[in-house]
Amino acid sequence: MNCWIGTDEAGKGDYFGGIVIAGVLVDEKSLPALRELGVRDSKKLSDNQIKRISKGIYDACLCSVVEIGIEKYNDLYSKMKNLNHLLAWGHARAIENLLSQQECPLAIADKFGDVSYIENALMKKGKQIKLLQKVRGEEDIAVAAASILAKNKFIENIEKLSAKYNMELPRGASLVDVAARAFIQKYGFQGLGMAAKLHFKTTNALPKEPLTTPDTPVPQSASQPSDKPQDKAQNLQSAGPNTKSVFPPSKQPPVPQPIQQGLEKLWAPWRSEYVKTTAHKSNSCIFCDNKLYIIIQGDKAFAVLNTFPYNAGHIMVTPVRHVANIEELSPAELSEVFTMVQKCVSKIKDKLKPDGFNIGINVGKVGGAGVEGHLHIHIVPRWNGDTNFMPIVANTKVVSQSLEETYNLLKE
Repeated sequence: MNCWIGTDEAGKGDYFGGIVIAGVLVDEKSLPALRELGVRDSKKLSDNQIKRISKGIYDACLCSVVEIGIEKYNDLYSKMKNLNHLLAWGHARAIENLLSQQECPLAIADKFGDVSYIENALMKKGKQIKLLQKVRGEEDIAVAAASILAKNKFIENIEKLSAKYNMELPRGASLVDVAARAFIQKYGFQGLGMAAKLHFKTTNALPKEPLTTPDTPVPQSASQPSDKPQDKAQNLQSAGPNTKSVFPPSKQPPVPQPIQQGLEKLWAPWRSEYVKTTAHKSNSCIFCDNKLYIIIQGDKAFAVLNTFPYNAGHIMVTPVRHVANIEELSPAELSEVFTMVQKCVSKIKDKLKPDGFNIGINVGKVGGAGVEGHLHIHIVPRWNGDTNFMPIVANTKVVSQSLEETYNLLKE
């Protein structure tokens, strides 16, 4: 194949947020770039990898991203009563947008229903193309690229939706009822359609009214789009190689104001086990007596993985000498400790691709030090969305990488 289009969608199995369908046109010129980027099924990539690779796909290929926001999704589903028809429309629009920019003989889509769904939704240009729908379509590099673009945009949309309603909206369809109940408590059951797919079974099990008066007024429903033919045509027009089609445009609901203002907390109740079991309750020192998971060993300092991590890649840098206060460090110790911090941050950025860091020192019991007698610097990588409803509601922090995996990744 010298030229073909791949399409895929994201969000259809997620309770919160709408859906996104993406299309990518691959030819002999762009194919090597996609291989070099490491394009593969988005389910096998981290969020940070998806974000990074998406930028490369946009640079290398003609792309089309079709977004159906959650309000319009619920409106259309209530009329169609069939998700496959909705998906077919999005796939067909992505294909048509790309064909309006470059002729192409073949389109491959990840199969989600009867082959006739997309075929019937295609318009004049699409009717002339050969359409192949296959199970595990992401095995094709064009479909895989489309799955990455769709998932990247869906993640962005979920983050925006979470910010709009001032609460973390989890992805997926399991363990979402807690967040849904919290949403109803803030905005009432009538407001749920502004954030969630109402036809999911989860909705039927939710209380139709909050336990108490909602904290925030119910957001007003978005205005209906125009049905004029010229407006519809404008909605579907593709203006350039890397554009998106949104069907149809709608006004966004008013952004609710935060319920509480003031101090933000780094909430980590699951680490209480660390406080209970650390060696400060005995005469031993975990830094002097325990040499597990050392990442870097220097003459005057070393870096070690925290065995009760806040996040994957949580490292502590400490002087070799048993010293409690920063002012007790010699110039040589101080230099080596902070040079090691710098090196660890660089290595974590390279291997784990975090969005930010918490770097700090807790001195003394009142300052939160788990080991009072041996000074140490915490390096905690942070990712967008790594603090969500799980720690707050379930006292559980999900760390998605084992100590051994992190150690092997960083030790090299």
